[in-house]
Amino acid sequence: MASYTYELIELGDDAHGLGCKCCRFIKGTDLPRPRKDLSEAESRTLAVGFAGSVLKDWTKLNAIIKRFEGVLQKRWLKKGTKQRREILLRACPEMPPCHRPDFQGFRNGQKKLPPSRTCPSRAYLWPYINLEDLQQAYPMLLFINSRGRHLPQNFISTDIDNAHLGAGWEFKPPKCGTMIFHNQRTPRMYGDTADLADSLRSTANLYDWAMQFVSRVDPGLGLLGLEIQAGIYSFLVQCVTLILHDVMPSQFFLAPHQPVPPPLIPKRGDWVTLQDHMLEAPYRLPQGLDLDRLKNMVSTRHAAATDHVWLLREDPSYFTETLIEWKEHDWREEVCTCLECWRDAAADMLIHAFNDFLFWHEIHRRFILMPNLETQLARADLEQVRLQKKDEQRWAELDELTQLILIFPMANIRRGLPGSPRMRQCYPLSGKRDAKTLERWSMKRGRSEAERRVDTVFHAMIDCEQRALHQLTPLIQEAQYMLDTEPKAAELVDSWVLNQFADLSLLAELSDQMQRFKPWSDAWRICTVGGIVDKSIAKIMTLSQSLTEAIVHACKESEMLCSPSSKLWQYPADKRPSKANNSQMRHAESHLDFFWGELDENVMDYSGEDVTEILAARGLRKRKLYRTPKWKDPILAPAAELKEAPRFGLIKLNPNVPKKRSAGEDHACAPKAPKTKTRGAANTPLDDEEVVTVPPEPEEAVPLVTIKVKKRTHRVFSALLPEAGAENHHKIEVAWDDMLQAMADIGMMPEKLYGSVWNFKPTEECVVEGMTRGIQFHEPKEVRRGNKIGPHMVRVFGRRLQHAYGWTAGMFVCE
Repeated sequence: MASYTYELIELGDDAHGLGCKCCRFIKGTDLPRPRKDLSEAESRTLAVGFAGSVLKDWTKLNAIIKRFEGVLQKRWLKKGTKQRREILLRACPEMPPCHRPDFQGFRNGQKKLPPSRTCPSRAYLWPYINLEDLQQAYPMLLFINSRGRHLPQNFISTDIDNAHLGAGWEFKPPKCGTMIFHNQRTPRMYGDTADLADSLRSTANLYDWAMQFVSRVDPGLGLLGLEIQAGIYSFLVQCVTLILHDVMPSQFFLAPHQPVPPPLIPKRGDWVTLQDHMLEAPYRLPQGLDLDRLKNMVSTRHAAATDHVWLLREDPSYFTETLIEWKEHDWREEVCTCLECWRDAAADMLIHAFNDFLFWHEIHRRFILMPNLETQLARADLEQVRLQKKDEQRWAELDELTQLILIFPMANIRRGLPGSPRMRQCYPLSGKRDAKTLERWSMKRGRSEAERRVDTVFHAMIDCEQRALHQLTPLIQEAQYMLDTEPKAAELVDSWVLNQFADLSLLAELSDQMQRFKPWSDAWRICTVGGIVDKSIAKIMTLSQSLTEAIVHACKESEMLCSPSSKLWQYPADKRPSKANNSQMRHAESHLDFFWGELDENVMDYSGEDVTEILAARGLRKRKLYRTPKWKDPILAPAAELKEAPRFGLIKLNPNVPKKRSAGEDHACAPKAPKTKTRGAANTPLDDEEVVTVPPEPEEAVPLVTIKVKKRTHRVFSALLPEAGAENHHKIEVAWDDMLQAMADIGMMPEKLYGSVWNFKPTEECVVEGMTRGIQFHEPKEVRRGNKIGPHMVRVFGRRLQHAYGWTAGMFVCE
């Protein structure tokens, strides 16, 4: 289809001096730009033409779906990948081959194509129409169903948002002319440019008035949306016609209607992943706000932040490993291991931990107080398109908090990725204190394709200009696609960077979900509730700033903080139990307690803030920390005492010597010494005096509830929640797939989020009573290479489950 509403420089073999693909991606020179030389008459003519094409093709597609959707589904599912590919290419010969072809410019493949060639213009306006996604079984059927069963007006805003546009598409609110799409059913009315005030005066229904008010679109963007929809419906009509090749065209409108087939449930992998939802989202009906899902994700993230603070206080090995990670990603110095650098890294680690807890607590608290959507909409003002003042204030505070916290993971990625152990060789100035941020992020020449792709994607996420060009959510999806499909690139991103990426992804998801709460989201973002919001946010910002300064001062003045290689921090919990290891573990735990006591005291002296009270004021009761009990020598079972053979005189042993017997005395033979059987089972039980007695082990508190599980599940929970006297527990490792299956067996359904985060949400089938909140675990990096979860992480996961749910050893028993 020819382009009228946008212009694109088709470079061909002449690059016009714009540079390579990566440079053009960073500057956005390849992205389509709006044509601003269209007159009002030309715009109206084009709008009517596009609208007529959209409604004509939608009418035909709707008629086909009502009569032949079941046949379409059966035929498409029976076809192989090659047959589907042929149909798609016949419907659209220029269809790009890869997922999100608008990002293809900087992916691997620069050696195969000349660096001056750009992606076709279709890739930017219809990025989800590509072979890699649509030749799968279900995306195409979802696409046909959603577009054929629902009116085009339901998709206009998402079609514009999904287009990958460059500079010039940000318009100011129109002063007079605006395009109206809601409740317009004719080619001359759908997307008609009219004065907003006149349109509102002619609308009697309050709901239609409200929808027209919020669904207004700038004429330039509206014309682009009409062109995009015209291309979508023309493509879908071609596809269904090719699939129903043996049906006469007249039957598309004359055949009798058929019952609506059951909803499609795509067959995914073993577990639900956010990547699957993101893949299917462009082909479904745009979804509104899912408040329950948001509450669950925020609750589990808040619990993870809480557990992180307590584990830093409880486990010396967890403390030192986290400290080493932060030191490895410290931008200030590359290889320095002096005490001052360790103190700086410890300050960064503790500041991040407390800020995470404070801000996620604020978001979690507001979601707890948030009424359900039905209640909010029931008391909303439809005439002014406004929620009640209290509800609007909660959403405004959540929106501002989300945008505020986005700064933290972006800042950590900005300073941590160039200094990470796997990427620092790419940046010559990554560890220089005097270098600026852009200088530290400057990559050397001659690096590999994987290194350049990691650099380009993550730099685009943290750079404000590139985020404005490419949008944060598509960049996050592209980064996740890179991690899933390119092993070499995924190996360059370590677990610390993945954790920051996971937080950034979750915050972007929160922001996108709130954006879907239309038309009400426009009101709290436009209307002035800033005075109240600023006052509420200012309190938490003041507390965060005060704690940041106090923690930096406390770490510099600390006498207990030293290098993790010091013997004071050694915590041999994974080694075989012995008196020496027990003494060292107790010493490390005591040293950690002294450090936190000193830190709390220094923070109090410097800022007057009591860390314990700050945690308690936010519902965090003092947790009973696990401490290693004193060593007790194992009680060995006493050896069995053997009866000695009776001694006889020589006369009794010599048969040639006659023996004098008393009257009535029977002939007595010498008793034989008892023979102890050393092989096989004993033939006869031992006498009472020969029974070996072992002192009973100390009895533990019997769990109040026992839950029967499968043998495989019991093996996992026995490792996570070991008995006190379990032998060789320090050697236990758990396969990640076994842990996912075990959590699913008890009713905690796993869901893969972005990065390395897995969310476990309790379902109605949960076998443990009283489960209302979920929990998050980060998949260890080593697991992806086929290894199991190490003993250290097994111990950490088990303690988190104990603290979160009160689960105890012996609670899960084998069937």
